[in-house]
Amino acid sequence: MSALSTWVAGLSVLLVDDHQIFTDVLSARLSAVEGVRAVEVASSVTVARALLNTTRPDLILLDFHLDGHEGIELLDHVARLEHPPRVIMTSSSFDENEVIASLRAGAHGWAVKGHSFDALLTGISEVLHGRTYLPPVLVGPVLRRLMNGSATDAEPSFVDDLSPREHEVLQLLVAGLSRAEVAEQLVVSPNTVRTHVQNLLKTAGVHSTLALVAAAREAGVEAPQ
Repeated sequence: MSALSTWVAGLSVLLVDDHQIFTDVLSARLSAVEGVRAVEVASSVTVARALLNTTRPDLILLDFHLDGHEGIELLDHVARLEHPPRVIMTSSSFDENEVIASLRAGAHGWAVKGHSFDALLTGISEVLHGRTYLPPVLVGPVLRRLMNGSATDAEPSFVDDLSPREHEVLQLLVAGLSRAEVAEQLVVSPNTVRTHVQNLLKTAGVHSTLALVAAAREAGVEAPQ
């Protein structure tokens, strides 16, 4: 008997992931859990938004790295729903910056794709009970990253070496603008913004825009007034 079957009744789940084999396997396993009523799949943030206009899942399992996008982009849309579902980010990554960025953006947990199905069920149980879930292997690194943030404020930061334009782009990203909106705001081409963002990612030593924004905020970068 599943770890969830003792308390879940009528659970509806939305999987947002662009890896079909992964979603096929996971949706089949979740559907076999006693008490799970429905499992739907969206292959992109756009499809997920459309589904959320007509369905109200209790839980979203949201891939952090989607094809050409970051799953975290969906969190703002979810937060504006009348009855927001709980959200667990899923990823193969152990990057604490990405975990922290997801939690700050509104996610309720983080599940590592390579871990067992029982570990995922534990995470679902924790999140549906109103708690935040992190795999044990990530608790220490995430806490250390958070605690060391204030201690490293006076140390040299990646933002110290940015050009004025790169700093401007970074401020707009911190303000929550998309790359297209940054291009419009600065009256430059999307390709120019993409080049700036790629340089910023390399300079900050991170691999996603949300991790970049998290690192920038910790370095003291604020949205323009």
